[in-house]
Amino acid sequence: MSYDYINPSHYKSGGKETFEKMIDIWGVEAFISHCEMTAFKYRMRLGLKPDQPIGRDLEKAMWYENKANELRKL
Repeated sequence: MSYDYINPSHYKSGGKETFEKMIDIWGVEAFISHCEMTAFKYRMRLGLKPDQPIGRDLEKAMWYENKANELRKL
């Protein structure tokens, strides 16, 4: 079994995913902003973490970008 670095199982504890709990607490607009800033952070540090593949941070950035776009359509 391989570890999911993009959406690990510990993000899904307690009946909801962590991002769903964040939306419940801070609202969808705040979470969209969080996604945009987090994606920016991952893109800014692409290739700068020692012994970490660039693709992993790129996948994380894309997850946040996709989630922000998905929530904008609701």
